[in-house]
Amino acid sequence: MDEADDHPVGAVKVTHDVIELLVERGPTGVTAVAEALDIPKSTAYDHLRTLAGVGYAVNEDGVYRVSTRLFHAGRRARDDHELYVHGRNEVLSLDRNTAEGRHVQLVVAEHGRGAILFATRWRRERRSAQPVRAYPMQVRLHSNAPGKAILAELPEERADEVLAEGLPASTDRTVTDERDLRSELGAVRSQGYATDDEELIRGMRGIAAPIVTDRGVRGAVAVYGSVDRMPADPVADLAEPVKGAARTIEANIIFGGD
Repeated sequence: MDEADDHPVGAVKVTHDVIELLVERGPTGVTAVAEALDIPKSTAYDHLRTLAGVGYAVNEDGVYRVSTRLFHAGRRARDDHELYVHGRNEVLSLDRNTAEGRHVQLVVAEHGRGAILFATRWRRERRSAQPVRAYPMQVRLHSNAPGKAILAELPEERADEVLAEGLPASTDRTVTDERDLRSELGAVRSQGYATDDEELIRGMRGIAAPIVTDRGVRGAVAVYGSVDRMPADPVADLAEPVKGAARTIEANIIFGGD
């Protein structure tokens, strides 16, 4: 499928690119937006002014930033998501039984990327000796534990489509060889969990289990922590609790529990 098929309304794609730029850069002027996106200044101005007019951007003396309205839209999308509705309490329960300095994630896949729907205690630990950068908004599925847990449970055709987009490295530990990744995904399906040893973020380790119902994989639950708070092999302590949380969330989704 070519780009025209993916983006039949070009103006909407430009608006998307403008929003993404403001999210990435923060407050930005019209000229900088035009130069970054290689569009006429008048086009950049029209899109920015329209975004401000509908409330998704704020114009502060000619410099534009995204508005909090996007936050509220995202929060509503999260609050209505079945994985959040049926998984939030189990994530909090797992968090209460997780050692200090670790956090629990509820992750969903959208458009071939993994996105954190909910996370507990996610912040850089001040006492950690390891510098840990912020977790990206959306990440490639092959580069982290919840992503690999999801990827392993996708239908073969869909998994092939995701892998065909490439396996870029986030760190020097990311699995970038397709044969190696497919072998690891086979092990994930067999054992019921996936691990991440500084593959997405240097200084962070994690373990995750997929959440699967009769409608397919719905997401994953994961425990992450800095390398000085997570053992090099987190399986012994965390594999069963994480898999147990995933099974409970699956049951909640199927039977409508909280």
